[in-house]
Amino acid sequence: MKNFIFLIIAILFLPLCSYNYPDKDWVEETMSSMTLREKIAQMIISYSDGYNPGENSREFNRLKKLIKQEKIGGIIFFKGNSVQQAELTNKLQSLSEVPLLISADYERGTGMRLNDGSLFPNNMAIGASRRFDLAYEMGLLISEECRALGVHQNYAPVMDINNNPDNPIINVRSFGEDAQLVSEMGISIIKGLQDGGVIATAKHFPGHGDTDIDSHSDLPVLNFSMNRLRNLELIPFKSAIDSGVKSVMTAHLSFPELEKRKYVPASLSDKIVKNILINELDFKGLIVTDALNMAGVTKHLSPKEVAILAVEAGVDLILMPQGESVTINAIFDAVSEGKISEDRINLSVQKILEAKKWLNLDENKYVDENKLSTVINNEAEKLLSQEIADASVTLVKNDNNILPINDNTDYTIISINNTQETAGEEYFTELMKNNNQLKINQIIYVKQEQKTINVLNKIQNGECCIIPVYSRVRIKTGTVGIPDSQIELINSLINRGNGVVVISFGNPYLLKAFQNVEGYICAYGDAEASVYAVYKAILGNIDFNGKLPVTINETFKFGFGLSYK
Repeated sequence: MKNFIFLIIAILFLPLCSYNYPDKDWVEETMSSMTLREKIAQMIISYSDGYNPGENSREFNRLKKLIKQEKIGGIIFFKGNSVQQAELTNKLQSLSEVPLLISADYERGTGMRLNDGSLFPNNMAIGASRRFDLAYEMGLLISEECRALGVHQNYAPVMDINNNPDNPIINVRSFGEDAQLVSEMGISIIKGLQDGGVIATAKHFPGHGDTDIDSHSDLPVLNFSMNRLRNLELIPFKSAIDSGVKSVMTAHLSFPELEKRKYVPASLSDKIVKNILINELDFKGLIVTDALNMAGVTKHLSPKEVAILAVEAGVDLILMPQGESVTINAIFDAVSEGKISEDRINLSVQKILEAKKWLNLDENKYVDENKLSTVINNEAEKLLSQEIADASVTLVKNDNNILPINDNTDYTIISINNTQETAGEEYFTELMKNNNQLKINQIIYVKQEQKTINVLNKIQNGECCIIPVYSRVRIKTGTVGIPDSQIELINSLINRGNGVVVISFGNPYLLKAFQNVEGYICAYGDAEASVYAVYKAILGNIDFNGKLPVTINETFKFGFGLSYK
C-alpha cells in the first residue's frame, strides 16, 4: 500500500519536477536538430556587398540559396551603405533557421567598407599616439556601429608586427614594430570591441609583418625558426589570447621550418593552427581563415583540398571558400569515409553556436533600421577620430625651422598621388587654398609618368615646396612606395635649394629615399582627421605630438619625434 501511495505522489509531482529543470540549452538543442551536412554548413562564411539587391536579382537568389538550401553559417559584407546593409541583413536573417553570423573588415571603422561610415586614422597612427585609452574608445565606438548594422564579428585588430619596411600589405595597418606596443594597442581595441558586444579577431596569425609579398597575390615564404616566432611574432597573439580575444584569423603564409608540405599555408596547417595556436597558446575561441579567394591559396590548392586541410588544421570558420557547395560536400564525404570524425565537426559547431548565443542572436537576430542615423558616423566618432589624429602626427625633420609655415613665404604645393582615391588629396589642397593668410603660388598634381624636368621648370628658385605624398596600402600592387621619377623630383628640388617639406599621408618609410629633405612629417594615412591634424600642425595651431612607432633609419628610430617646444 505504501509503495502505491508513493507512486501516486510521484506521478502527481512529475510535471512540477520537470518544470523546475531549465529548458534544454539553446546550443545543445540547435546542434541536436542538425544533420551532419547542416553542421558542416555552419562553418561556411560566404560573401556579399552591403548593398540591398532586388529580390529577383542573381545576387539575392545566390544568397537565398546558400542560406535556405545549403544553410551556411554566416556572411561577410564588403561595401555599400549602412541603410542598405541593415536592410539586407534583416532579409537574410529572416531566411535562416539558425541566426547568421555577420562579419566585416572594420579595422579602422565602418568607413573602410561603407560610404557613410566612420573612418578613424590607421593603426600605425594610433601606435604613434601611444594613447591606449583612445584605442579602447575607438574599439567601443566601432562596436556600437557594428551592432547597429547587425555585424557581429569584426576582423580586427591587426596584431602583426611591421618589422619589414618593404611590406606591401601590412605597413600602416600595424600599430608598429615593437611587440609590446602592438600587444597593448591591440588589447585595447579588443576590449573596446568586446565590451561593446562584438567579437574581435586578432590577425594575421602567426604574423604577417615581415613579408615582402602580398598574400593576395602569392604565397609569401618565411624561413623563420620556432624560436624566432616565440620571441617576436607570437607575442601580440599570446597577449590577445590571454586578454580574452574571442577569435583569431590565420594567415596565408608558408613556414617551411614548421610545415614541410609545399604550398600548405599557415592558415591550413595543423602544425601551426593545431600545434601552436590551439595546443601551445591554449586558444579555445573561434579560428577563422583569411579569405580563401586570395592567390596565396588559390594558385596552389583546389577548393576540395582547402576544405579538408582547414578542418584537419582545427579551423572553425571557412571564410569565402571558392565554392560553398563543393566545400561542404568535400568535408561531408571525408566524415562519411572516416577521414574526419564527426566529433571534430561538432567541436567547431559548438563554438560557433556558443558565439551566436554570446551575441544574444538566439533571442534577437534582427536590427532596428531606424536607429542607424544616430549611431553611424556620429559626432562622438568624429571627435574621437580627430583626437587620435591630433595625438599621432609626427614631426621627423624640421631643419632650419622650416615649419611652421608662415605668411611671409611663397609656397608651391606638389601633390603626389598614384592611386584612384582622391578624397584626402582634395581635402588638403582645399584647406591650403582657402587659407587667405598663406601665399600659395600654384598647386601641381604629379602623375607617375610625368618627367622631372617638366615639373622643375614650373617652380621658381627659392620657392618653398610642400609635397604631400599619398602612399597607401593597396592589395595586389606589391608596393607602398613611390616611383623613381617622383623620388628624383624631390631630390632635384632639394639639391636646387628649394625648401622642401614632405608630408607622408601613408607609408612612413619614404624618407629613406630623400634623407636631405628639410621637413618630414608622418601622418600614417589620409583620413580626413589625419589631413586636418597635419594642416593645423604645419600652421603651428597645434604641436606635433606623435612618436615614431617604427624605425626609419639609424637616425630616426622607434620613439623619435620632434615638437615645436
